[in-house]
Amino acid sequence: MRQEVLDKARDDPHGTPARLLDAAEEVFAEGGYAGAATREIARRAGVPFGALHYHWGSKRQLWEAVFKRLGERTRDTLMRNLVPGRTPGETLDNLTDAFFVMLIANPNTTRLAYRMALERQELHLLSIRQVFRELSELGVGTFRDLLPGAEIDAPAAIHVVASAFIAAIADVDGQEDFLGGSVFTSRPARERLRAELRRMARAIFKVSD
Repeated sequence: MRQEVLDKARDDPHGTPARLLDAAEEVFAEGGYAGAATREIARRAGVPFGALHYHWGSKRQLWEAVFKRLGERTRDTLMRNLVPGRTPGETLDNLTDAFFVMLIANPNTTRLAYRMALERQELHLLSIRQVFRELSELGVGTFRDLLPGAEIDAPAAIHVVASAFIAAIADVDGQEDFLGGSVFTSRPARERLRAELRRMARAIFKVSD
């Protein structure tokens, strides 16, 4: 991955590298790595096809950069929104809300999460595995810092909760059938799902107060 280009994209969100990265995130989220065409990425970015290879080199390097940025976004958003509560239950609710807000604000994250499970061959890239390891360590460390007395298998619990979050938010048809609307457009549906995710997280992490 071209770290210097990723840095440019971060510093100039309207520049060509950032536009290509945004377009790649959309195309990868829709069709995965194998189904993504670099010409379609360039078209959506509104730049000449040659600009993609000039800035990013290859589709694989864009794939790596998309997941690197996803990891940074996840970490930064969670830490920025995480507010310790007066009780363990309130703290867990705050953590649930931070995760929920992040996924609602970045719908491609849920789609890419499914690609993580489906595109196993591409995920064997060491850079992408490192992103996952860092996020896992952050989640486990944060949980143990905030709820040190919880006697559970924290890594397994976090995996189950994160998977439930992603599935519930990605399933727009299910939201419309069960909640009466999409969580991306309907506030009542969004609040119903938020409340249920809070309840589920408290049950899995064995936190009541």
